[in-house]
Amino acid sequence: MSSFYSLQYTVREWFAAQPCRFQRRPGEDEYRAIVQDPQRVLIVIAGLLGDSVMSSPVINAARRIWPRAALTLLGQRHNCELLADCTDLDERIVTYAPFSIRRRREVRQMQEQLAARRFDIGLLVLGNHFARMLVDANIPVRVGVRRDVMSPCHTHQYEIGSPRTWGPNERLNSLRALGFEVPDMVPCMRPSATTLERAADGLRRLGIGPDEAYAAIHPFGSTQRQWWPADRVEDLRRHLDRQYGLRTVIVGGPETRCAPLDTRAVDARGQLTLTEFIGVLARAAVVVSTDSGPFHISGALGRPLIGLFRDRRPEHALRYPQARVVFGEYEACARECGWDRCAAAACRQMCRLPADRVAAALDVVMAR
Repeated sequence: MSSFYSLQYTVREWFAAQPCRFQRRPGEDEYRAIVQDPQRVLIVIAGLLGDSVMSSPVINAARRIWPRAALTLLGQRHNCELLADCTDLDERIVTYAPFSIRRRREVRQMQEQLAARRFDIGLLVLGNHFARMLVDANIPVRVGVRRDVMSPCHTHQYEIGSPRTWGPNERLNSLRALGFEVPDMVPCMRPSATTLERAADGLRRLGIGPDEAYAAIHPFGSTQRQWWPADRVEDLRRHLDRQYGLRTVIVGGPETRCAPLDTRAVDARGQLTLTEFIGVLARAAVVVSTDSGPFHISGALGRPLIGLFRDRRPEHALRYPQARVVFGEYEACARECGWDRCAAAACRQMCRLPADRVAAALDVVMAR
């Protein structure tokens, strides 16, 4: 059923994009005038949390290029909440997936709202399926990923390389495609005082005082193949308590509550809003996370960080200079696994990652 849904979605995208091949487009001089001094720029970032963090440097670079332009973020609710403290943005618009059947009325209203704003430039940084929506909003300059099913909707295209390995620098190509020289950048997030206050309120509900030091552990991921076995958490909690006097907070979304945890750690799964969640990571003495959204959020926040990665998926391990990464290894995976073969169960490489190796990496980070 999942494959069938993906196929029909791709077919609908293809039919939506094809008529755009025959639309009239401005000449080079007109493009150049728009790009040099736009009044309103729309930046689309709609995707998973980790991908959104890696896409966020485009916002910072766009502000440097167009200091007088109004920058608007178009994303889903969690994208807008994730980037709520980004001071380079002037506005955030929450939207639904453009081909949503159940939200057709809301999508149509969003389309009308975008058209009324009269944007000059649309940057499809994350969420290329919004390309037709930008066409219908009459945005003259539309920048999207090359060789995508929605490519006919773009006026300018950029490369991201492999869908498996792209990172912040590849997404910055969306600005380079317009002729700007943009240096490579590392994602950076700065929580506001309001975010930290909300995090303190959330921790207080969990029994942790405002001056109490703690470590945040996220052994989960967007798919179960990324999960670190829950029975290792208690061993790590004891190490944090004995060596550093830190309490341990287990963080994760509501979907992770299905995993039983036999530990004395504070269980915050599903009990924090995304804003509180970001603030909790920002206040943590150290964060331990799998290759998932909290790893990228903590890295962008500059927190001391331990990453739990599969040896077959190392592409984002070195994104953040302060992070120390521990790889799970399993010999058979080197021969049998192409990318994400273990779709239903925890990856054998993650299952072979013992708590003592994670504790050793944690000692190195804490010694810094």
